Amino acid sequence: MDELKPTVHAERLEAGALKREAKLLTAMVKDYCQRHHKSKELCDDCKQFLVYALTRLACCPFGQKKPTCFKCKIHCYRAEQKDRARIIMREEGPRMLLRHPILTAEHLIKNMKEAPDKPRNPKARSVRIKAD
Repeated sequence: MDELKPTVHAERLEAGALKREAKLLTAMVKDYCQRHHKSKELCDDCKQFLVYALTRLACCPFGQKKPTCFKCKIHCYRAEQKDRARIIMREEGPRMLLRHPILTAEHLIKNMKEAPDKPRNPKARSVRIKAD
């Protein structure tokens, strides 16, 4: 399982809302891979995508107040990875309600809420003040 950890900030996924998002994302990718690539273990492509997605999740500037990706105002996925995520979520989303009902219900409720405003980068402000 260590090989499926994000490349940075893995500790952010160990509690709270980000932990639940990571569990749901991992379950979706694993189920998708099993159905499409007919293997019990994740194939290299799916493993690579999952590590990428978990890394993006761990680096989310919203932190524990992260909205669902569908509602997010920040586009942190590369175009190719975003398309892949969309395909996986479209196919596995309905199945998740049967396999992981609590995680899915939490995600659906969260999806009804409006996304918060984009958080300001505190470092950008300190650089701007020093430049004046």
